[in-house]
Amino acid sequence: MLSVEVFHTEGHFWRRLVEHLQAQGGQVTASQVPHQLPLMVDEPRDFLPAGTGAAAISIAVNIHHDLLLELPYLMAEQGGRALIAPREDPAWIRPGLIMQVEKAAEKLGIESAFPEPFCSLQPTTPVISEFCDQYRVGQPHFELTISDNVVTEVRVIREAPCGLTQWAVEQFVGVEVGEALLEKAKVLHHGRPCLATMTMLPGMDDTLMHKSLFMFLDAVQAAMDAAAGER
Repeated sequence: MLSVEVFHTEGHFWRRLVEHLQAQGGQVTASQVPHQLPLMVDEPRDFLPAGTGAAAISIAVNIHHDLLLELPYLMAEQGGRALIAPREDPAWIRPGLIMQVEKAAEKLGIESAFPEPFCSLQPTTPVISEFCDQYRVGQPHFELTISDNVVTEVRVIREAPCGLTQWAVEQFVGVEVGEALLEKAKVLHHGRPCLATMTMLPGMDDTLMHKSLFMFLDAVQAAMDAAAGER
């Protein structure tokens, strides 16, 4: 499997992410970098661990903008192949910084993705597609087995990188399909809960947590439709 290194500062999200990725059986490590840094960091490499960029996949979770911008260069030197910087909160990475990092990564031959939130990640490039397949992460996708209009089994194909999908769908067994299952899904999505922000997003008129919820509900509906078509 592709090796993964997660760079983070603090908070709950990175812990769930690392725990979920490690449970898939791959080589996954986590490196904490300083949270309190000057606005401008002249030597970002001084604040990143030795060997940064050697993993096939680097995931940056809410790290300083100068450290994030340095990652593609370190990856190019160390053999890294893809950079993923999720936005569970728009404040984590501003649009201008995304453009800078994306441009640098492309110039250096590094794939990059900035999913908002992480569970919206799409397998659109070769290495990131391989990562999504191997670690079963990205936009939720699962299959239901239904008997007498009740869920009897769930098989997860792809799920939220924080592990919320697996936790939630395991509790679908025994629930009647239709509105009852959709309502159950809503309760479970908020029950763990999803860690995407509830801050209103400019130009979106909604929150990232709700975006995550809608993707999950779409996956539930798609699974019900597919199961109904097989009967």
